[in-house]
Amino acid sequence: MILGIEGVSCVGKTTLAAQLAPHLDRPVVIPCYYHASPDPTRLPAPEPFTAEHQLANIAEFLDVEDLRLTLAGQALAEGRDVILDRTVDTLLAHAHAVGRMNGFDCDAQARHLVTGRPVAMPDLTIVLTADPDVLARRARLRKGMPTIFYDRHFSEHFNAYLAHPLAPAVALLDATDGSLDDLTAQALGHVHRHQAAQHRPSPHPLKEAS
Repeated sequence: MILGIEGVSCVGKTTLAAQLAPHLDRPVVIPCYYHASPDPTRLPAPEPFTAEHQLANIAEFLDVEDLRLTLAGQALAEGRDVILDRTVDTLLAHAHAVGRMNGFDCDAQARHLVTGRPVAMPDLTIVLTADPDVLARRARLRKGMPTIFYDRHFSEHFNAYLAHPLAPAVALLDATDGSLDDLTAQALGHVHRHQAAQHRPSPHPLKEAS
């Protein structure tokens, strides 16, 4: 299966991916766009101020997505699970958020760009949320973190998009309170239920047309 882990920066995606990995089938953890890029310094700035700039940025990130898709395809061909640290829904959530913050709307065009190319689409996405004040405290510990990534309004708009993502199945988890073990157990519960549902026979199997 392909499992996606989503949410704003500093919410704990990479940590959860590492926690889940031992419980899946020899998974390949595919890093976020920044770490998957051959040269992260050449990636676009996080806050464009026009729709045209945002769409151009998405096109650049989709080139990185091509690399991630190749890694995912190789893992699946080997019978291994895949964990995506961020999915293409990140690109659309970001576009939605910065558009709302800067007075433009390129949601439809962004969706057209993303759906017009092959992408690594998760079977299930775990969306992590956390209190914005908690995120801000975590972000201040990460040197060079752009302030937009822990802006309360950015988080609100980003998460609003994730209520209706491209991913076919989504589970929402609050990462503010509770232990990491509790969060991992909740995520695994969603993974196991999804896997069971995928292997459950249909009550009304279709017959081949005669």
